[in-house]
Amino acid sequence: MWQWVLATGLMLPVAYDTQITIGPEQGASGSPYLSFCQERFYEEDDGLLRCNWAVNFNFACFVSYPSNKVIQAGSKIREPEVVGECDNGETIIKLLHY
Repeated sequence: MWQWVLATGLMLPVAYDTQITIGPEQGASGSPYLSFCQERFYEEDDGLLRCNWAVNFNFACFVSYPSNKVIQAGSKIREPEVVGECDNGETIIKLLHY
């Protein structure tokens, strides 16, 4: 008798359907990103934004060539904004995007 009760108790959790979601929920928008680059490299063509994209102001000053990373033009939240100059005089812009 006790074996039957024990077996039922072990099987009970299997009867419930559990869904585990990893990552953002479908239909939910992700958090916006802030990217920096040197203004002279900023180029928008054919729906793509190309530049020497960097994660912060300082890295944007040191990356002196355009990167292979592109951002979809439709992901822009705001237009690029000038945020300052590097020690060598290069103008740095920031872009808020998804």
